[in-house]
Amino acid sequence: MLGRAIYEFLKKKPYKTTTITYKRNRFRVEVADTFLKKMVGLMYREKMGREKGMLFPIAEPGVLASTITMMNMKFSIDILWLDERKRVVDIVERAQPSSSLFDSYKPRKAAKYVLELDAGAIKKLEIKRGDKISFG
Repeated sequence: MLGRAIYEFLKKKPYKTTTITYKRNRFRVEVADTFLKKMVGLMYREKMGREKGMLFPIAEPGVLASTITMMNMKFSIDILWLDERKRVVDIVERAQPSSSLFDSYKPRKAAKYVLELDAGAIKKLEIKRGDKISFG
């Protein structure tokens, strides 16, 4: 499958990383900053790990551009959508893996960034809409 081949290719190229901070909690996240990295995201990985995640910068903020599919995922994740001020505009907890491209999650409002964290992080940290996330 093409997606798997792209994943194997990207594994050999290190992703840029950044630190996300919420209150006193820090996450080391990979930045999906190219079309291919955004397309593959966390597909085919066995796990993400605690205090890790993936950040998707969106060039043109919007609902469609920041839609997340769970196709070929092997684990659940929490998804946060952030506006240009890095404030949470929407949340999905425990998004489930799927074998379908049509099982997707989209924000209620346009987003500039999508942040994927390990399932349970939102509840554990009590993150809610309007909260500020720091990075970059």
